[in-house]
Amino acid sequence: MYKDKKAIKRDILDKFRTLGSEQDLLPPQWLENDYFESLDSQEKKLFKKAVQELVSSGLVEQVQGPIANLRLTQKGADLIH
Repeated sequence: MYKDKKAIKRDILDKFRTLGSEQDLLPPQWLENDYFESLDSQEKKLFKKAVQELVSSGLVEQVQGPIANLRLTQKGADLIH
């Protein structure tokens, strides 16, 4: 099933929701290795835009490191919990 940008954003926020309130960082490599690789070529084009929108809305922030990752902000936590 094709995922639009909204579905991709929802998937990312749902992953944070399943981790529980004590975890504000996605599991290492989940974003790039597990989730991104599961998307088809059209969805991969939407992925970057979806992440940018989550960041610009203040729900998550990008974490720099050897592997790209996202951290849930307080605003994001308030939304999903």
